[in-house]
Amino acid sequence: MNELPEEGFELFWEASTLTPATAPAFGSQVLSWDPPWRPRLLTYPGPDLDLPLPRDRLLSLTQRRSSGRTFGPGRLTERQLGSLFAAFSQTPDGRRLFPSAGALYPLEVFCLATGVEGDMTGKILCYNPDRHSVSVVGECPPWEECAKAINNPLEGQPQVVFLFVLLLEEMLAKYGPRGGRFALIEVGHAAHSLALRLTREKLAGFEMGGLLDREILRLLGLQDRPARVALGYACGLP
Repeated sequence: MNELPEEGFELFWEASTLTPATAPAFGSQVLSWDPPWRPRLLTYPGPDLDLPLPRDRLLSLTQRRSSGRTFGPGRLTERQLGSLFAAFSQTPDGRRLFPSAGALYPLEVFCLATGVEGDMTGKILCYNPDRHSVSVVGECPPWEECAKAINNPLEGQPQVVFLFVLLLEEMLAKYGPRGGRFALIEVGHAAHSLALRLTREKLAGFEMGGLLDREILRLLGLQDRPARVALGYACGLP
């Protein structure tokens, strides 16, 4: 076969893309699925050996992490927004706070700042990890338009929505289709870092996997770039 290395990943991505036409069937499938109760999938006949459990701040923070999709009124402060963006920041020696295969970092983080104090409110922002700053991409459209592209049930309006976008040319060139897996692992690490920041700030939030891919790319002005929408994360006041 004379396939380009990335073609296998392209097929997977296209098959899992959500559009306004396919989203209703996907939503019905999710809502109608009633999994049967079952024990752990893997069990072994040997004895269980207890492990010592740490008693530290990291475990306490992780144990308090939870998902919440109900948001209250008000605005986030710029300090709170900076704290959340710090989940994706860069250390003085150039490392980011989550691993990336080959240190290629294909993940770009955008934010719909619909409820933030100061000059950032109502803006679409792109994060610059090297300077811990944001670039203004443009104005946020009305929330009703954003909500259609986000395509997830919400109670109230989140103050910010983070959008994780992948630019995979280098990752696929180096690792072939396997690089697609590596990139999604990176997204998971970044999302967990954000979840811990949310917990630290006592804010609400949850991951959103049902985004309408092409509508999100149009919202971000990336419709003509080889970009892929990996995940959304709604965040705000509980």
